[in-house]
Amino acid sequence: MARHGCVPDAVLYQTVIHALCDQGGVDEAATLLNEMLLMGCAADVNTFDDVVRGLCGLGRVREAARLVDRMMTKGCMPGMMTYGFLLKGLCRAKQVDEARAMLGRVPELNNVLFNTVIGGCLAEGKLAEATELYETMGLKGCQPDAHTYSILIHGLCKLGRLGSAVRLLREMEKKGFAPNVVTYTILLHSFCKNGMWDDTRAMLEEMSAKGLTINSHGYNGMIYALCKDGRMDEAMRIIPEMRSQGCKPDICTYNTIIYHLCNNEQMEEAEHLFDNLLEEGVVANAITYNTLIHALLHDGRWQDAVRLANEMILHGCSLDVASYNGLIKAMCKDGNVDRSLVLLEEMAEKGIKPNNVSYNILISELCKARRVRDALQISKEMLNQGLTPDIVTYNMLINGLCKMGWMHAALNLLEKLHNENVHPDIITYNILISWHCKARLLDDAAMLLNRAVGGGIAPNERTWSIMVQNFARKSLSILADQVEVY
Repeated sequence: MARHGCVPDAVLYQTVIHALCDQGGVDEAATLLNEMLLMGCAADVNTFDDVVRGLCGLGRVREAARLVDRMMTKGCMPGMMTYGFLLKGLCRAKQVDEARAMLGRVPELNNVLFNTVIGGCLAEGKLAEATELYETMGLKGCQPDAHTYSILIHGLCKLGRLGSAVRLLREMEKKGFAPNVVTYTILLHSFCKNGMWDDTRAMLEEMSAKGLTINSHGYNGMIYALCKDGRMDEAMRIIPEMRSQGCKPDICTYNTIIYHLCNNEQMEEAEHLFDNLLEEGVVANAITYNTLIHALLHDGRWQDAVRLANEMILHGCSLDVASYNGLIKAMCKDGNVDRSLVLLEEMAEKGIKPNNVSYNILISELCKARRVRDALQISKEMLNQGLTPDIVTYNMLINGLCKMGWMHAALNLLEKLHNENVHPDIITYNILISWHCKARLLDDAAMLLNRAVGGGIAPNERTWSIMVQNFARKSLSILADQVEVY
């Protein structure tokens, strides 16, 4: 614009700076503000506030504070909003001592500024400092409001000071402030978390008498606490209570109870609740399905798990890695290894990355089925996916190779372990020693034991059992001659 003889005025600068800050272009806005000031345009407090807000939102509070200093040198005095952004930024950055110091320098205070710093102190567990600020409010011409009390009650609950929180609630009421649903919900959650069920019920009755109804978030917190405390029957009774209060249970409500029922091996109740939620028109999500699939697989009901997985996919939900792994394992156990391999491909198609467990399940089953070449191919695919085979993977492959009688290939794989910085363990050597003994390669078995000991791997009871059983037929003296004293 300047090159074409058009000089931007203050209004244009302010408009662009505001738009940039709203769209996240804080650095560009700060550059433009600097240009504006150098051009001799006077920026108003709103323009400075836009950039201060943006910088504080990015955690760059020191830059924001320097900008406020510059603002004052330009004759523009910070307003309540300016200080509010700075104090909020300091509290978010856990610099509550600096926030308290700044609060003391603010020429004109209001409740919003006090509440911001009180909340910051409580978030850092600084109850004494928060209490001091609360007591100072009146001296500075500010009176605690409903929000002040709610912040303090929340902070006290987080610190486990429930008695103090209730006393503050009563003080709040005496001062003429009516606690709202949020304040009550904070207390209810804390009571539930601490197993104070009588207090919970009493407070619910108090709310009801005042015409206040707890929302689904409040009920869900109660349900979670009841489930965690093992009070499943009470948790399930909350659902009809919610409906009677005009509060519809949501998927979080059902997921919490289903998860804990499955954990308690109460599958019949979990499945019944699942049917209920569908009848109520609640849409099950991936968490619902995966929870039930895991539990069905744990219960040995893999066919039901597959049915549910198919239903899940039809409803547009994705199985998680754990569900896929469970299905792969279940199908392998049932002899459907090829179907399991298809599931592995399906995972990739759906953008779900298999993990080491996925591959190890398949490698184990392929080796058991004497399909060792396929198992080796799977291990290569594992590497191609950026996964590192662990010692469990290698032990299964070594066992599979030995089972096929391919001792030389098994020993080559042992060498590969060293090259890839994977450390063999005593299980690795026990597998090799056992198969060499079965093949009557006793000299090689003794050398393998010697190699294990030389590598700092202590033989265990299984190792000595293998050696004694096999060398007893020949002579233990051979073993003694070839193995260094351990």
